[in-house]
Amino acid sequence: MPMAKLSLCMIVKDEEKNLPGCLECIKEVVDEIIIVDTGSTDNTIKIAKDYGAKVYYFDWCDDFSAARNESLKYATGDYILYLDADDRLEKEDVKKLVALKKDFSPAKNEVFYFKLVNLHENGHKESCYQLRIFPNLKELRFKGRVHEQIGPAVKRLGLANKLTNICLYHTGYRDPSLNYLKAKRNLELLLKDLEENPNAYIHYYLGQTYFYLGDFQKAKDFFKKVLIPEAKTECPWMYITSGIQLGNIYLKEGAIQKNISLLENLYKEFPDNDVIRLFLGQSYLMANRPQDSLNTLLLVNPERLTLLFVPISEKEYKAFYYLKLADAYARLKYLRLAEGSYQKALKILPDNLKLLIDLGKLNLEIGEKQKAMEYFKRALKISGDGPRKSQIYTLLGVISIEEGGLEQAESYFNKALNIFPFNFRAAVHLAELKIEKNCLAQAQRILEKVLPFCKNGMNLYIMSMLSFVYTKQYMIEKCIQMADKMLKALNLPRNLVLNSLLDLAKVYKNIAQILQMQNKNAEADIILKTTYAIYGLMKDTELFLASADLIK
Repeated sequence: MPMAKLSLCMIVKDEEKNLPGCLECIKEVVDEIIIVDTGSTDNTIKIAKDYGAKVYYFDWCDDFSAARNESLKYATGDYILYLDADDRLEKEDVKKLVALKKDFSPAKNEVFYFKLVNLHENGHKESCYQLRIFPNLKELRFKGRVHEQIGPAVKRLGLANKLTNICLYHTGYRDPSLNYLKAKRNLELLLKDLEENPNAYIHYYLGQTYFYLGDFQKAKDFFKKVLIPEAKTECPWMYITSGIQLGNIYLKEGAIQKNISLLENLYKEFPDNDVIRLFLGQSYLMANRPQDSLNTLLLVNPERLTLLFVPISEKEYKAFYYLKLADAYARLKYLRLAEGSYQKALKILPDNLKLLIDLGKLNLEIGEKQKAMEYFKRALKISGDGPRKSQIYTLLGVISIEEGGLEQAESYFNKALNIFPFNFRAAVHLAELKIEKNCLAQAQRILEKVLPFCKNGMNLYIMSMLSFVYTKQYMIEKCIQMADKMLKALNLPRNLVLNSLLDLAKVYKNIAQILQMQNKNAEADIILKTTYAIYGLMKDTELFLASADLIK
């Protein structure tokens, strides 16, 4: 029996840069090349003819399906392969296609899916299965102005779906600026389709397009329209993805419980889907339910993190799974198990900066300071210059303090501040070292520099330190001013009159008590030291304060 013939059908416009690479890799496999040009003004047509293609012309009408169906009209092979100019097959995959071609059924009763690998910038890859070879039957035609589908026609004819191990690499997503323009173009075509033939496919792709463009309200509206029984039955991958994306929008809105309820219902409908389990486990973590998260994540099979027909990075999803599992273990204080999960993630993403930092922090918590130091130093090599590098130097400084290397610690903290002057933790640690060395003026300069920019979480601590430093340097007026700032920050009355150092000591003692009540024990301890230092001043000197109104 003679081998079935395979026709390559393509639509192109101004593809002189991409077309040679595509045709070069496929020319030995196909029996004919059909190219429909929709208005090229460059050398596309000449290149196509040089490769022996049959070239036809079609006036562009804002409809990818119409153009593709035009190319199908001219195919004479038994089966049709469709490609875009920016698609590529590696040599090994060409060999697989040659072998597949030998097995084409003369009954023309099956279609074949390739594993499409979308190549993005910075080496990021997403993959999914996409139908690329089908029998040359007049009943098989594409539908949809954009994101054109031939699957519904395949389903109507009852043809068998075959997933192959052939990888097809799509290079058209490497330029983010072009991706944005494509999304805007697609939106216009999808809205035309919506007017003419509203259906779950159109709703789904509109949801995805609006999500990409950042219009989350419209994305939410369209994803909700996909969550109907008909879509669940006819296209479960689209139904599941819409549910997950809708949940992601709820998270962006801060509606964690709505996200959890949605995913829990989705999980009941698809109890074997590991991607749903993964996102549900993540949501439990965000809701501070680590035990529920762990119970859910332990049911995930990381080798089955796929949505089949939706492009995702299976590699990154797998790493994400181990990171969430590590987080759940760590929150429940199963620190060694957390480390094991982090290690599995690191094998997948060996140069992931955040992962290296998290592993270092975890080993610090475990008490493995040397291992923590090694992870931080690995992170340092890939951190670039910026806040992350400053953070790593700070962590290295903390370890050095614990190991007794105070000079080395001071060096690390200085490096951290040179890179990012408003690294509050580095500033605090460095100031503490200066205080320990009795270099009070230096500590004062460090703390005063960062206080105006400090976030609420650390401003009371820095104020407490400055209060102590001022007291030790006999800077009474500055002590009064700092007490005023602390009273204001704590929402305490400030209309107090100070007639003596004893009055100032009482104010600080009151501040310490309030801090203790708020469980700010570190700040309270420093303020108590400040209070005792003021008592010391009273013993050492006959100084008395002039009346001072703290509100002034």
